[in-house]
Amino acid sequence: MSLSELISGVLQPVFDLMPQIHARPASNEWGVADPWIGEPRLFYGPYLHIPATTHIEVYTKSEFTIDTGLQSLTTADGKSVSVNATAIVKILDPLLLRSVSNSYGWAEWCAMHIRSCVQDVITGHKWIQSRNQAADFIEEDSYHPLYEAGVELIQLVLEDATECIPIRLLAPYGE
Repeated sequence: MSLSELISGVLQPVFDLMPQIHARPASNEWGVADPWIGEPRLFYGPYLHIPATTHIEVYTKSEFTIDTGLQSLTTADGKSVSVNATAIVKILDPLLLRSVSNSYGWAEWCAMHIRSCVQDVITGHKWIQSRNQAADFIEEDSYHPLYEAGVELIQLVLEDATECIPIRLLAPYGE
């Protein structure tokens, strides 16, 4: 550790108490200031704040891709399938989204919501029906709750929807 790193580490709390100017968000971004006292608010230009008392976040205004990850599920007719959904979303209201997603990151919150809809649709239908119409069902089930949270679901695609044979290499706990 060099002397300059040591000095900057010691002085960082002092610098956090001094007013700073946050750069203005780009034209394709939302700037959200969350002061210690008061309500969160949007800002569009340079923002004067004290870092120790005000948290700044920047959200994208452009379309954003969310991969929900591969899920192994069992359909209503007992078939084991693997499903991976990818969604294209756009933030409409970052303040509302922050209040709904709480401590989670907004993208993770959206992904978990879509994963639950994928699980509900796939486990509630037969595989033949799911294979043909699952993306439409999942998009319909996900659209309104996401919209109420300030996110528009533009498109949902099932990238991987295949019947599989699950093989577990690890024994369950206790055996």
